[in-house]
This record gives sequence, structure tokens and C-alpha cells, in this order.
Amino acid sequence: IQDTTETHPQLHTTITGTLRRDDDSPHRFLTHLAELTTTGTPVDWAALFAGSGARKVPLPTYPFQHQHYWLEPARTPTRAETADSSLWAAIEDGDAQSLARDLEVDAAALGTVLPALASWRRRSREDSLADAWRYRVGWTRVAAAEPHLSGRWLVLVPAVRAGSARVRTVLDGLAARGAEVVAVEVAETSREALGDQVKSADGCAGVVSLLSWDDRADTEYGTVSVGTAATLAAAQALRDHGVTAPLWCVTSGGVAVAGEAADPVQSAVWGFGAVLGLDHPDTFGGLIDLPAEGDDEEVPDGLFAALCSPEGEDQLAVRADGLFARRMLRDRDGSGSAWKPRGTVLVTGGTGGLGSHVARWLAANGADHVVLLSRQGGAAPGAAELVADLTDVRVTVAACDVTDRDAVAAVLAEAERTHPLTAVVHTAGAGLPPAPVTEVTPEEFAAVTGAKVRGALVLDGLVGDRELDAFVLFSSGAGVWGSGGQAPYGAGNAFLDGLAQRRRARGLAATSVAWGGWGGGVGMIDTDGGDQWRRIGILPMDPAPALRAMARAVGGGPPNVIVADIDWARFVPGYTMARERPLLRQLPEVAEILAADAPGGGASRREVLLDGLAELTGPEREAFLTDLVRREAAAVLGHADGDAVEPERAFKDTGFDSLTAVELRNRINAATGLQLSPTVVFDYPKPTTLARKLRTELLPTAEETANETASGSVDVLANGAPTDADGREREIRRVLASVPLRRFHELGVLDALVRLADSTAGEPGGLSGLSEPSTAAEAENTAIADLDADELVSRAMRGTTFGND
Repeated sequence: IQDTTETHPQLHTTITGTLRRDDDSPHRFLTHLAELTTTGTPVDWAALFAGSGARKVPLPTYPFQHQHYWLEPARTPTRAETADSSLWAAIEDGDAQSLARDLEVDAAALGTVLPALASWRRRSREDSLADAWRYRVGWTRVAAAEPHLSGRWLVLVPAVRAGSARVRTVLDGLAARGAEVVAVEVAETSREALGDQVKSADGCAGVVSLLSWDDRADTEYGTVSVGTAATLAAAQALRDHGVTAPLWCVTSGGVAVAGEAADPVQSAVWGFGAVLGLDHPDTFGGLIDLPAEGDDEEVPDGLFAALCSPEGEDQLAVRADGLFARRMLRDRDGSGSAWKPRGTVLVTGGTGGLGSHVARWLAANGADHVVLLSRQGGAAPGAAELVADLTDVRVTVAACDVTDRDAVAAVLAEAERTHPLTAVVHTAGAGLPPAPVTEVTPEEFAAVTGAKVRGALVLDGLVGDRELDAFVLFSSGAGVWGSGGQAPYGAGNAFLDGLAQRRRARGLAATSVAWGGWGGGVGMIDTDGGDQWRRIGILPMDPAPALRAMARAVGGGPPNVIVADIDWARFVPGYTMARERPLLRQLPEVAEILAADAPGGGASRREVLLDGLAELTGPEREAFLTDLVRREAAAVLGHADGDAVEPERAFKDTGFDSLTAVELRNRINAATGLQLSPTVVFDYPKPTTLARKLRTELLPTAEETANETASGSVDVLANGAPTDADGREREIRRVLASVPLRRFHELGVLDALVRLADSTAGEPGGLSGLSEPSTAAEAENTAIADLDADELVSRAMRGTTFGND
């Protein structure tokens, strides 16, 4: 019947069975009725279920995925476990009558003990979570082999330091160890000016930036320093001109290896570099810190060993006693007593999400007077409700810009009329939507770092050497491990870490807490962004135990503490996909994950992939690569397999944003060995178009080469190079055809090629073949055609190109 109806396409026929030869069950019959229903055929279900008691229920709002989401039956607890649970439930609820009955004592005897037990139980739980969330930065000695450099090395030197002995020593030391040194003095810090100066880096073995050594105040843009602005511009200019040499940023006294004072201006570059390594892992060399003071003749030995990147290290400190690599470690020292607030405590950003939680904690834990600073003061959203909640403490809400020294001084003078200032908690800060380093302007950089950096400096200057109980700076993990698209934010938070180190080295109170994500819809993880952060392994923390962790860190911890709830099983694969991250090497849970994922040796993933593609036909290759893209996309979105990602559906409609798009790009880079642009998911917006891009990059002319080889028209050597003149010509044509035409235009040779093609038109062996669209061009045009109007306008506005950077 079906064969007959298929010969008449004008007929819309639905054909199904009732029973099968080996299956005459009601289930089979109902299955066929269901098939009819899905085609729009009316079925009288009411008549079928009449008298059975069946009723209609609403369908779920998600498609049926045939996955089990419901909780499994819980294990039946033992009697002892039930009794233990009941006991603590009664204590936590303050239920003296139930507890007295269970313990068979007089309820009056529990009057003073019960509240103390409940408080102890709560603190124990919070301490347990705090211990699991606490990390710190440490340094481990690494071997420094005799450095041997080669090739050209571009060294970017701030003009104001060009004549210094340390700069001269660095340049001479590079040359003495085999490098051909090209020194460039940088006087202007604009992106355009740096662009003219970094052009000579094309083909270099490496780029060394000493620009952070210009620590003058940035009066033009208001960033952390002139050197910070210059470092940003240099990183952008190198990308603008397609320089692929690794960029090494060298700071001076930017980190504290053994308790020495750090220069927070230099520290900011470390936060910037952490993000740069995420945004552009292919061209990021690393960060190297030299001592702020020391014997300049001895420093370069460690510097040059660091430039050779021992064991892949990319965050190194050179000290007189050796070379040290940065590590993120568990902070096991929780023995100190927790900070108990008293007197007057100043909170910047006091009416914001983080500040309001801090204010409530201060009021509940002993502060006499809480001063809340914010730009809007009492007019800020939620300020009135916050003040109403703080009934057991004196509260002052002041409208004040924390970067205005005179205004902050006036608020402090007024606040101390009743109680002396004993602590400062600096939560104020600003953020911007994520943007790659190449798209950040100096003005945006300054806007993000302004309140955080300048506000901290104002507070540090006003309290001076005063003996405080606490000077707490709210930093972020973005300044430690980085956060894609958040270069200014990373720099600002690393500045706070450096400021805390400097204060502590002077014997003053200081604790910088690099937070992960706060829950409760405030701070670093809000309600809208929570799912994104969970997917990459940064989990929202309950504010109560998070603040308990802060109090314990202030009471007896190092100047820099990390408090973050990290799901390492999710975080590590994405974080380490584009390149190795030595920062995490000494965390046991990370080492286990990396060991489990490490290949067993033999061919690389790229080699295995190419071998597999070589056995497929053209259409099969595209289908194979489409499946690869779908699998990686599904992994990013948390789906069980690639079937959940439709091949022709746009990534943005599937749930991808800028954060997850970069994660997908990193996964594909790792799976293929390619170095795709961070915007490739937006440039090729569907799995099928992205798969064609992968085919172009992996096998630009694989089908042509295979056909020629099969026909015997090209003889090749073992390394794949043609052996005859005709083969050499075809090889040149293949290379030319694989390059998008816009690349010829960017290099300034397109017009010459066109004129040459016109002059040889019709001649044997002429260049007319260049006018035929290459596979790369086809993929590019397809990608453009697949974009909707909004995406085209968006891309035009931000100047994004299609295809490779």
C-alpha cells in the first residue's frame, strides 16, 4: 500500500498497522493509535478510556528526551540515624519541649544550653563549607635550565625607562643568550601608535613587554597606570597585525613570593594576563615577575630561563634564590579565630547586593555602628528596607563617591563621633558585559577599575597606619585564574590583591578575598547568569558560610585568600582545553581529572582525526565533522549527546552566548588541533556551516588531491610534496586557492594578482583558476548567507570579519 501511495505524491496518506504477527498486545495497538495521533488523524481517546478512571494531565514544557530525571527511592535510614537527625532538628528549631521529651529531662534545664547548641551547630556547618571553599596562591620552586634563545625577539620598552640600568641589562642579556634583539621605545600608548611599532614582530620568536614598568598615573584614560594602558594597547596591536609570536609580560615586584611587599600597580598586569591567556591562548606566552629591588646583574639569568618556559610554566617569579611558579593551593590553615566586628565599620558599596549581606552580618556579629557608603545613599534601591532590617545596630547611610577622598574623609570624621573606626570592608566595584581583549577600550578599562582601584587607594590613604581589626578588600577569582572577556575586571581585582600584600608587609591589617560566585541573586553570580557559571563549574555560594569564611580569613589567614565553590570536574576540562594551565597542577582533585583525561600516548587527536577523515568521501567528511560539532556543543550545554543539537539550528537559538561560545571554540580547538578565532561560533552560526569551516581548515583541497593522486597525475614524495614541475605548479595553485581573497587584500597584493591574472588570461598555465571560488570562499559565503539581519548588523557594527582572524 505504501509503495502505491508513494507513486502519487499529491495524496497525503497515513499508513499504520494494528497488531503484528508476533505482538498482538494492547500496547502494540495503542502504539499505532498514538502514531496516527502524531500525524493529525483524530482518535477518540475518550471512548477508549471510558470507565477506566483515566484523566488528562498537562504535558511537560520540554520535549520528551527519554531520560530519567526523577529522584531514586532514598535509602531507608537506620534507627540511630533517625534519632540523630531528630535530635539536631529539634536543636536547630529551638524546640525545647520535643528535645526534653526525647532526652527525658526537664525542658527548663535546656533553656540556656539549647540556643548555644543551635548556634554551635550552625557555625560547624558553615565552617565545614568554608573549609571546602578556601584556597590560596602559593609558589613552588622549578628548575631553571641554562637558557638558549634563538631568532628575533621584540622588546617593548617604555620610553621613560629606556635609559635605566635594568632595561639595559635585560637587552644585553637577551643578546648574550642568542637572541636577535629588536628594542622598541614606546612613548605613545594608543593602540594605533603601538600598531606601527609592533609590525616588526612578524616572524619573531617572542615578544617581551616591559611596558608595565611605566608606573606613572594614567591621566589620559584613568586606567591603573600608563604601563597598564600600554600593555592593553600592545596586546591589541599584536592581534591587529596578526603577530603569532608569544607575548611575555614582565613585571617588577608585582607578586609576593615570600611575604615581601608587592606593588599593586604591577599586580594589575597579572590579573590582565590571566584573562589574556584565556582570550588568546595561542599567542599568550606568560607572566614573569622580577624583584622590585636586587642585583640587576643576577636577575636576567632567571628571566631568560623563564622565557624558555620550563615545563610549560606561564606564571613565574624570578628571585635571588631561584625561579618560582605560581600555584593555586588548598588553604588548610583554618585554625585562627574568626574576626568579631566591633565599634564602627565602614562598608563601601554598602547598599548593593554584596554590601547588604555584609551589613547584616556585621550587625548580627557585634558591630556597634555600620556606615554604608554608596553613590545614591539612602535613595538606592533597597536601602530603606536594609536599614529597617538592621534594628540592633546604629546605621549611617551616606551618599558618597568612594573615589572622592575629601567626601570619604568627611563621612569617616562624622561616623567616629560615637564609636572609633575599627574596620573597613571595600565591596564597591563596577563591571561590564564580557568582551574579548581586542574589543576593550581604555575608557571601558578605566570605568571598570575606577571605583575598585581608586576607591581602595583612597581608603588605604585615609586610614594610614591606623591599627584596625580588619581591612577587607572584595576581590575576585577573575584576578587569579582569569575570566574570559573580563580583562579590566581581572586587572582591578589583582590590584586589590597586591594592595593587601603591600599593607600586610607593612604590618597593617589587610585581607583580600578573591571570591568565586555568590548566590542569592547578588554579586558575581546573579539569577540570570547562574546557569552559565554552573555549566563551567563555578557554583553559587550561600552568603552565610561565605561570610563565615571571610571572618575566619581575617582572623588568621594570609593576605590573599580565595573563597570559591568550584566543581572541578566541570571546570577543569574547559579551562585546560586550549592549553595547559600549570596554575592548577598541585590541586589533587585537578591532577586526578587531568590524569584520567590524558591520552595514552601515540598519535595526537589531530592525527587520529585526519586519519579518520582520509578514509571518508567528501559528504561523509562533512557529516562526520557536523557530528563532532554537535557533540562538543551538547557537552557545553550539558546535554547527554549530540542528538540534542540540531544541525541546521543557529547556535544562538540553541542557548549559546558569548561565554559558552568561547567554551565551544576551545573544545573544538582541542578536538581538532586548530586555532580558531574566539568569534568562530558567531562567524559560522550553525553546526553545518561550522563543520564546513573545519573541513576547509583541516583538508582545504583534500578531495582535489585525492582525485589527482587516484588518476596518477601527481607524483609525490614521502612528505607529500610534488616531484615534477607540473605538480609543483598545482601545489602552488592549491595553496593560493585555499587562502580567502580578503587575506590577499589585507596584505596589499590582491590588485597585483588580479592584474597578473588579466595579463595571462587565455595563456596555458595562466592564473585564471584564481577566479574560481575556493572551498574556503564557499564556506565563507555560506556563513554570511546563514546570518539573519540582526547578526549581520551586529557584526558590521563591531567590525567582525568572517573566517579566520
